[in-house]
Order: sequence, then C-alpha cells, then structure tokens
Amino acid sequence: MKIGAAAIDITPPLGTALDGYGGRTDVSLGVHDPLFARALYLDDGTTRVALVVCDLIGIGSFLSERARELIAERPGIPPTHVMVAATHTHAGPGGVRGRGEPVLAEEIARKVAGAVRVAERNATEGVLKYGFTELSSIAQNRRRPDGPIDRRLDVLAADTPEGANIATVARYGCHATTLERDNLEITAEFPGEACRTIEQIIGGGSTGMFFNGACANVNPAWIRQDYGEVRRLGTVVGAKAAALSQELRPLGLNHQAHNIRWEELTDRPVDAGLLVSGALEAMPLPCEAPDGSGPADDEFAAELEVLEANHAAKVALGVSGEERRALAAKVTMARGERFALIRTRGKGATRTEEVQAFRLGQDVHLVALPGEVFYETGEDIRRRSGLENLLVVGYANDYPGYFCRAEAYAEGGYEPGTTPFAAEADELLVKTAVHALDHVA
Repeated sequence: MKIGAAAIDITPPLGTALDGYGGRTDVSLGVHDPLFARALYLDDGTTRVALVVCDLIGIGSFLSERARELIAERPGIPPTHVMVAATHTHAGPGGVRGRGEPVLAEEIARKVAGAVRVAERNATEGVLKYGFTELSSIAQNRRRPDGPIDRRLDVLAADTPEGANIATVARYGCHATTLERDNLEITAEFPGEACRTIEQIIGGGSTGMFFNGACANVNPAWIRQDYGEVRRLGTVVGAKAAALSQELRPLGLNHQAHNIRWEELTDRPVDAGLLVSGALEAMPLPCEAPDGSGPADDEFAAELEVLEANHAAKVALGVSGEERRALAAKVTMARGERFALIRTRGKGATRTEEVQAFRLGQDVHLVALPGEVFYETGEDIRRRSGLENLLVVGYANDYPGYFCRAEAYAEGGYEPGTTPFAAEADELLVKTAVHALDHVA
C-alpha cells in the first residue's frame, strides 16, 4: 500500500468570531496554538481513500462538499472515498457549520484539499497496524455521572516496511471542552495537544492525528478549566497513543530478543495489535432523519414561562437533589427545543444525512457519523455490525446537531432540547451505519 500524511495550518485571523459557546463577550483576541487540517492518504493500487480531520467545531456539508469537489479534481479521489471530520474544538472559528461563512469555508476547503494533495505527494510504501488500549481517566458522562463513557482508545499506525512511522491516528470520544466561554484564544484544545505529543514522542517526521468519537454525552474531567489542563488531557491521550504505536511498530518485522542462557536470538511475538492487510473499500449511504415537531412558538413560550416559574419557585424554597435536577432538565430541554423548532420549522419532514463506512483492510473498519452521537449509539453500531475492530468517528461530513437516544427525550436536558431531530432518528442512524458496514465488511 502507498501511505502519506500531511498537516496544513488552517488558523483563521485574529478577530474571527469563535464558535462553541453562547455568551462569549468578544471575538478571538489571540492564538494559543494553531489549527490544522490533517490528512491520511491510502492507496492499495486499485482504490484510494483520504481521511481528513480538522481542528474545528464541526464540518458543515457545504464545507465537506466543496473540499470533496476540489479533491476530486486533484488528486482525483472520488467524493465517496473522502471523509472530512472535525475534532470538535470549542475554540475554533464560527462559520464552518450552520449557515456558514462563504469566504472562510472556501479557504478551509482549499486547504483541506491541499492537505490531501501533499499527503499524496508524500506517499510511500507502507503498512497499517491497529490496536486499542484502555482510557477512562479523562472523561465523564455529562448527563449521568455514573453513565457510560468511551473507555477505548483506538490507534492506527502507518509505518514504512522498515518500521519508520508515517502517521499515528488516535480515536477517542470526548468533547473538546476543557476550556470555557471566557477563553478568547484560538486553540485546537486537547486534541491538538494529543497530536503534538504523538509527534514529539515518536519523532522522525511522524504526523499525529486525532479523530473524535461518539461523545455527545461525554465531557472531559478537569482540575481547572485552563491551558494546563488542556495540556494534561492531551498528553494523556497522545502519550498512550504514541506508546501503543511504538508497541505496534515491530509487527511484520524481525522482532527478537537475546537469550543469554541459550546463546541465541529468540522471536518475541507482538501482542499489542494486528498487522492490517487487504483491500480498501468505501461506502456512503443516506440516512433520512425525521425532524422534530412541536407547538406554535407562542404556545411554546407560554409553556416555557410556566416551567421556568416552577423551577424558580422550587429553588427559592430550597428544594434540591433529584426533584430540582428533574425540573432543571425540563427547563433546559424546553429552552433548547423552542430554539431548535424556530430553526427547523417549515424546512421539511426529514433531513438527509450521510453515513460513511470504510474497510481499511481485513478485520479493521471505520464508520463516519454526522453531527453529535451518544456513546451508546456508537456501541450499538459496533455490536450490531459484529465488527470488533471498528473506529467510530463522529462530526464527519456534516454538522446537523445531536442524534439523541430515545430515553434522553424523556429525561430532558440540553441535547434532546437542541436537536432538530425526532426520537426515531438515532435508531435510523444505527441501521444505516450497520447497512453501510455490511457493504464493506
């Protein structure tokens, strides 16, 4: 296989509005660290694939479609074989999702295409290696403290036949929200720090990459919301990924140890993961996600006013614990739901979203999901597809918002409040993903 990697700076100018939090008091006033588009190019001699991830909050379909158009021109990879995902940093530019900012979107799309072209130019003979390791210390379920989180750090290592690392890809599911709305500096957040850590540890020109997973209900666990914590979380992810990549490196090579007693060299099997072989394949499928519905805005406003008054009264009476939390979840959901309905009302009964499946070789697959997906949804896809070595990637090719678990609508809270979709959308997403994976398995 021919494999290449590249990272192209996509940092916007100072003064660009930041996305990710409401209530920010100003535009970007500094650059703490640069943002990148990072590309992995794969060519098995028959099929070519490009996997790109950008340090952005999301990828609007207008951005991914334009980037794919440019990549189809040069180096000629069909759009169906190109994935453009986001790390979901909450300290990147606005205008890359939603209605979009045309000038910025065009510039980023051209840089994404440029990253793929550079990766193709850099391509050399290589092999893929895959493994995963435990990671559970940096995250918590943000809806239920005892709820499930991603405990799996997937690592894809691309090495030359001689064992030099071309790129190390880390995949883990956790919101890039170590910093809060008071941060006014552009930063790639902990995913950027993870990539830098990978590159520093491995050295030799290796390119670090981080794909976010199904983390709609998973947030980072921090000591303080500052850059020290961004570095701590990023180095945890990056160091674990780099260590596993280094452990995978001897796969396919002569890995031996010197046995003093026997005065001979003995083989040392590599048990960190597997050597990936076989052909590449890609399959996108459309998912017709039904939009949510609700009462007219004036009716909704009246209902929300009653909910807020009830919640305020309970707080004033000193009510706490589960009763207060249940009321707060209803208020949070209603506020978001009203806004979501204003945005989606009259736009049609469904929205077409793309789900993309890849075979990266025998026994290793990747599924790219649009928007924000709950952790449990990613695990449902893994279980129903029967594919254990599956990289579940979120924030890919479009940003429509949240796909929420059916039970979340009854529980209330932020995610089911802001989603544009009805409760059935999540199950349809799972079925589409499994169907797409069946095509490439």
